[in-house]
This record gives sequence, structure tokens and C-alpha cells, in this order.
Amino acid sequence: MRVAALLALCTTVLLAAAGAAVAGDPAQLPVGPERTRVRGLPPLPQVRPRAVNPVATSRVLLEEEGAITSLDLDRNLTKLCRAGRFRQQREHLFVVRLGGILYGAVIGGAWGLYDPQGLAVPDLVYALRWQDTGRCEVYVVRHLGPA
Repeated sequence: MRVAALLALCTTVLLAAAGAAVAGDPAQLPVGPERTRVRGLPPLPQVRPRAVNPVATSRVLLEEEGAITSLDLDRNLTKLCRAGRFRQQREHLFVVRLGGILYGAVIGGAWGLYDPQGLAVPDLVYALRWQDTGRCEVYVVRHLGPA
């Protein structure tokens, strides 16, 4: 009984001393990038984010900083897109990068657009968000300039 009490007392004293030593000197606690080195991991590399096209054959039609929601939503074409009647024939043939995010794009009256009802305006670029889903949205981007 006395041995168990003595062992408990020694353990309590040692743990209290160790906790006071660590908590007493905040300069010993690593923070920020130094914290990963304590656990044996190498420092994280500093890499610049770079834009990458999803397919090597994609053609970027437009790059802007604004979000896609800043463009005009075409409600009629959005309904057709949700029904699968307005979409890209080949995904990522044309893309637009808006706010750093890639979206599929189609050109009205051009190859690559599945539009059996012919509702797309010729030479008008449309951005497709969430294509092939029930949430598909079609945004009007701009007219193509002269080639």
C-alpha cells in the first residue's frame, strides 16, 4: 500500500515538473513552418499555382477574374441543358476560365454544340456549368470577335 502511494506521488511530481518546464518557456514551442520540422517532416515546398487545361487539346476562349455568376444566365437554354438537349458534343473542346475555375464552353452554330432545336445564337459563346447533371446552367459569355 505504501509502495503504491509512493509511486503515485513520484509520478505526480515528475509529471508536474515536466509540464511546468514545457509550459514555462514558450520560446521552446515551435509554431508556423517550424512546427512540421519537430515531427520529422521536411518543410513544405513553395509552389506557385499554375493554370492547367484539363485536356491538352482544349482551347481557352476567355480568361477573366470575375465569377461565372456575374454573367447572364439563359433560362431557356438552361432548361434544355438540364434535359440533355443543349450541351457539348465533346467535353472540354472549348473552355472558359472564370475566377480561376474552368468551365465548358460552346459556340453557337459551330461544331461541338449539340443543339437539335437550333436555339443558339451564331458566334455567341456560352459557358456551361455542371453539364450532364440536373443542375446544368448556361451562361452567355460574349460574341466571338472577327478571326
